[in-house]
Amino acid sequence: MASIPFTLAALATSAVPGLVVFGVRENLDDESFAAAIVTSEDDELLVRVPRSQAAEVQQSAELLGLAALTDGPRSRLPFAVPRTLGMTRAGETRAVVFTLLEGARFTAEDLADDAILLQPIAEAIAAIHELPLNVAQQGGLPVRSAQDLRLRATRLIDRASATRLLPETVLQRWEQAVESAELWDFSPVMVHGSLDADQMRVDEDRITAVLGWSELSLGDPAADLSWLLAAGSDVLDAVLARYSQLRNTGSLSHLRTRAALYHELEVARWLLHGVDSHDRSVTDDAVAMLDRMVGIAGPLGRALAGSAPRAPMGEAEVSALLAETPEVVDQLSDTAAYEALDEDRMFGVDTDFIEPLREPGEPGEGEPVDRDAEGGDSEGGDSEESASGSTVRSDESSDSGSPDTADTQNDPSEQLTEPIDPEDLPGPRS
Repeated sequence: MASIPFTLAALATSAVPGLVVFGVRENLDDESFAAAIVTSEDDELLVRVPRSQAAEVQQSAELLGLAALTDGPRSRLPFAVPRTLGMTRAGETRAVVFTLLEGARFTAEDLADDAILLQPIAEAIAAIHELPLNVAQQGGLPVRSAQDLRLRATRLIDRASATRLLPETVLQRWEQAVESAELWDFSPVMVHGSLDADQMRVDEDRITAVLGWSELSLGDPAADLSWLLAAGSDVLDAVLARYSQLRNTGSLSHLRTRAALYHELEVARWLLHGVDSHDRSVTDDAVAMLDRMVGIAGPLGRALAGSAPRAPMGEAEVSALLAETPEVVDQLSDTAAYEALDEDRMFGVDTDFIEPLREPGEPGEGEPVDRDAEGGDSEGGDSEESASGSTVRSDESSDSGSPDTADTQNDPSEQLTEPIDPEDLPGPRS
């Protein structure tokens, strides 16, 4: 609609006090947002309104990421980062105004292994990864350990496998990657999280700006390198060679293998998007991509195939490995944590579920009790106090000595717990 840019311009003047708009034009970079570029006396600004709840969540995450990049961290980066200038209510959502960072664009497929742009790309990625860790910790951004990221990848693979649309060859390749403990032995760094060519702006042979900071977090450096595989393995290797000269990367081969895994897992995300949204065209497209991955090992398959098979470990090696393996702590929800606690109480602590041990000579269940021998008070024979404080009548428990009851107790098959009727089980939780 022709009125949308003018409406957005009006929202921009409401979000940024004193803003005077001299012109406006529609921006169609992202269909998830209604966006326009407004021209002021001094500069051009970008105003965006999310079109969906998912876009609103993304916008909120981006605002958090940009807020965490204060002047100190920004000064460490060799490129510009957008700034948030203001926001205002727009119906049931909000309009946000950012500084507009323009520049030339490129695609990953435009890159070659000898392109001049590979060096500034390596420098830009290395600079992000060298940001202080407290950017995430103090900015309220996600902080994930290597094992958290390994578990995250495993869950994504499990979800994709549950669709029954995943080729067995591809599934085995992914499972082999997440089951390799040494592959996940790395130190997390600050990562952009959604980096690709679309988020970069260039001017001749340098990166002038990086956009899209909604996934800024403490995570795996390989996540910011995986998009380069769209240009080919040679391009990734060329950038990795330059990147390794700028910072200590640890094992380059492991970094490369995880980048290849993340690149392939994007197809799993696409598949799940199609399944969850019931979009048959998206699902069919993802399935076709997965089918093409069966006959082609790709960078991940070649990296995993290059690992020499190991001889079976001895007992001492297994013990040493278990001692060095870090504990993976999953972040349970409050509800799940309480349920786990209830199970521990039921089967590990609560004595109502544990048969008490008898001392030698103590009569078993169903055998007569000689109260005079135990020193009990015969005047209290009508009732006795239970462990829980309730009163149990002695004449009600005297049936335990009957022949029928004794036969039942002596026959182990009669003491088994009866199956629970399915109708007595609790219904599914909402």
